[in-house]
Amino acid sequence: MISPDSVELFYRTYDSLAKDSLPLALFLNQITEKMDAEERDYFIMPAKKSGRKKDICFQFERIDDELVFKGIHTRRKADGHT
Repeated sequence: MISPDSVELFYRTYDSLAKDSLPLALFLNQITEKMDAEERDYFIMPAKKSGRKKDICFQFERIDDELVFKGIHTRRKADGHT
């Protein structure tokens, strides 16, 4: 579950970067469940779904069983550099 303190910033950031017409709310549970199952604190939006033509990593920190959004990192798909 994403922390109520950072959920608005996360949504705004995601919406500004995604070129997907589906609302984030439709698949956010799947993303967070996968992150929990794999014990990860990030997920990657593939370059083909972003408007930047780069993979975008959404970074979180786990605090008291909640995911707190910390920001994004980008990587060019073709060469793998940040």
